[in-house]
Amino acid sequence: MNKSIFIAALSMLCFSFPSAANAQKVGHVNFQSIVQALPEYKTADTEYQVYSQTLEDDLKFIESEYTSSLEKLNEEQSKPVPNATKIKIHTATVQKLQMDYQETQQINQEKLREKLAELTQPLTEKVSNAVSEVAKEKGYTHVIDNSYGTLIYADDAHNLDKAVKAKLKIVDTPAVNPGAGKAGTTTPGTSK
Repeated sequence: MNKSIFIAALSMLCFSFPSAANAQKVGHVNFQSIVQALPEYKTADTEYQVYSQTLEDDLKFIESEYTSSLEKLNEEQSKPVPNATKIKIHTATVQKLQMDYQETQQINQEKLREKLAELTQPLTEKVSNAVSEVAKEKGYTHVIDNSYGTLIYADDAHNLDKAVKAKLKIVDTPAVNPGAGKAGTTTPGTSK
């Protein structure tokens, strides 16, 4: 009787715990840092900054027009005998420029989102493909992105950043002067 209870309990334990063959292997990467390490990222970032500045220049033009129109309105209103027609015209111009500014600002934000997506989509796709390849090669069933600090704990043994960077042929650049600012270090050409 005791032997049959033992066998039944052992059978339940075997079925209630997943076998080692079905164990899942989970890795992690800092996806954002890998994307930013791509050589193409610098080119995309520069293109985005130039595009952003162009849109910003459009807003600055509207701002200068607004300032000029507001000065004309204030000037007309401060006259001893203001011209009502000119005040109406300047007021309408100021209001229109305010609306133009807000509308242009909203349009520019949408354009920036679209440009960012256009520039980053090939980069994220490239890194995603590399992550998938590395995960398959190393037998990982899941890979978590810890770019935004949502990963509470991760064993460095399962960090795939180096493998993915190697797959993408990304070489980490060493710090320019890693000893700078540390006690007991000197910079070349100086003495203690």
